[in-house]
Amino acid sequence: MDTVAAQRVVPTGRVRISTSAAFGRDQVMPALPGLLERYPALNVEVDFDDRRVDLVQKGYDLAIRGGQIADSALVSRPICRLNMALVAAPAYLARHGIPRTPQDLQQHRLIARRFLGGRLSRWAFRQEDGSLAELDPAAAIVTVSAPEALVQAALSGLGIAQVGIHHAWAHLRAGSLKVVLADCHHPGTYEMVLQYPHRALLAPRVRATVDYLLEAFSHDEALHVPLTALRECAA
Repeated sequence: MDTVAAQRVVPTGRVRISTSAAFGRDQVMPALPGLLERYPALNVEVDFDDRRVDLVQKGYDLAIRGGQIADSALVSRPICRLNMALVAAPAYLARHGIPRTPQDLQQHRLIARRFLGGRLSRWAFRQEDGSLAELDPAAAIVTVSAPEALVQAALSGLGIAQVGIHHAWAHLRAGSLKVVLADCHHPGTYEMVLQYPHRALLAPRVRATVDYLLEAFSHDEALHVPLTALRECAA
């Protein structure tokens, strides 16, 4: 009887996941081999979409989303803070100089991100009195909608970009990108969460997937870079 009972709770069936393109490619997909090795009776469907979706209406079991997460009826499990940094390629900085104050950015080429709703992502800086001042990079030389494209543009030497540290960490460690204005740039208030509908009884296939992914993400170095580590990557 114990063997039969154990077989009944083996996670089985399809798990539908909604995630952003960049996080799906860099974090979710690398975690799938281990998930499916542990639970071979699962099959996983991953949709890459930077737009927010209605999980229940669209039939998803879980979603992974980043940003300023609003309260909702969904269960939200934290993955990490999404800290931001200003970066540029060494070749760009050698050609145009290293900004020492936020005001210096007026003389630099900026790379901006436009959210899907049309709003530009602002850059925030700490003031001496503890307040925050925002810069609207409306005069950017390049504007993109995909966060990973910011890193590509900076690597190409196009200018200075505000990027998620997890997107840029490998390049920062390699020295192909440098951090600027780390002493006054505010890292933002973004976070990454795993969400699923609030149900009294969560299906074993979903519970196993949620637990496995959260564990895998907790060991992903790029998602948990301490801000103090950026000092070693400063221009």
